[in-house]
Amino acid sequence: MTETKIELYHGLASTCSKKVRLCLYEKALPFKSHLLDLQKFEQHHPDYLKLNPDGVVPTLVNDGEPIVESSVIIEYLDDEYPQVPLKPKDSSGRAAMRLWIKYSDEVAYKAVYAPTWHKLRHRAAQGLSDDARNDTLSRVPSAERRDRWAKMAEGGYSEQELEQAYDKMKGCLDRAEATLSKAPWLAGAAYSLADIAIIPFIDRIRNLRPDFLPEGSYPGLLDWYRRMSERPAFKKAFDFTDDPRAKELPNL
Repeated sequence: MTETKIELYHGLASTCSKKVRLCLYEKALPFKSHLLDLQKFEQHHPDYLKLNPDGVVPTLVNDGEPIVESSVIIEYLDDEYPQVPLKPKDSSGRAAMRLWIKYSDEVAYKAVYAPTWHKLRHRAAQGLSDDARNDTLSRVPSAERRDRWAKMAEGGYSEQELEQAYDKMKGCLDRAEATLSKAPWLAGAAYSLADIAIIPFIDRIRNLRPDFLPEGSYPGLLDWYRRMSERPAFKKAFDFTDDPRAKELPNL
């Protein structure tokens, strides 16, 4: 039997990890799972930092070569394994796809991270409540993320910070609806990496604030969400169970 050459270091609740898992399952690519407990700082273990010096997930390792950043990873997978293509055939469609991927990184991620971290703050704080707190934080490569973890230990985000994030969430919903009211998929007529890049964030908004998507609102977006969630790859990626540790970790 041929050994699986793709390995994925990922987090169960991580939106960026869900993005990569969805791409892998859409392409029917087998992979070896390394599921990390992010609230226990396993992503800052020295062995993992050798693969990803930023200490974030996901990291894909293909034939021994680590690839980092979820948006880079999904384009890499489509280039490396084109048998199930996930890019539009036309250049304008590919441009639209890349704009949505960029939007997922620069806007959608920032819309959901504060409410997500706030929801998981009690579990995160447990790992920062002992005498080793400073040592634990010192292993976080990014100053921004060190500050974020410290904020969790101190009680999480303020109401004002959360309200700002909720405004960004609504902006994401509005932008997606504006596109999906005119086309079946975010980059046009065909399902693509654009849809893969955005769906984890729409799903997270729906889980954190279902009141933002009441029945009868956002008809194009909700129809798209229904079609996305009916794809076999979606359930595998979002309700990930292909790792014994999945039962131990929180998911959203």
